[in-house]
Amino acid sequence: MRSSKTSIFLLAIIHTLMQKSFALKNAGEDEEDIDRPFLMRDISMFGIQLPISLMTILIFTISVLLLFSNFQKHPAATASHILIDDHSDGTRDKLIKMKQDIGNDKQKFAKYAVEYSKCPSGKSSGGSLGKFGMGSMVPPFDRAVFDPNNKVGEVLGPVQTQFGWHLILVHERSQ
Repeated sequence: MRSSKTSIFLLAIIHTLMQKSFALKNAGEDEEDIDRPFLMRDISMFGIQLPISLMTILIFTISVLLLFSNFQKHPAATASHILIDDHSDGTRDKLIKMKQDIGNDKQKFAKYAVEYSKCPSGKSSGGSLGKFGMGSMVPPFDRAVFDPNNKVGEVLGPVQTQFGWHLILVHERSQ
């Protein structure tokens, strides 16, 4: 129902715009209309003069869109990682072996993070990165964490970023 009302309103605006553009070609315009730019003129629909301009509608529409875009829920996740700051294939192989040893055990993951991770979060809190939003990590890391095919509670990786190779354990994820 709402979309049909919106469609009718948009059609009325389009109709008005077309009438105004044709009216601009006519030499018999009122003095008042000639003095004001097209977007600042009052709208006249179906013989009714509305005290608003196209510019007002445009500003209102953009404001509403910006306001409501802030109310959208953005994806977030809580994860831990193990970072080895070496880009070699040997490091990748070492992380594959580590992943097999850890399985999906959170305590083992934290123990390995404290022992092997080169990231400060690894030494202090078992690799915990806390809660973060999509886009706050480097792209390969983000893709791994927020990929719906990757299950929460499973160790992901190895994932290579500009910092090195990571094993990632996603504790929680909201879409």
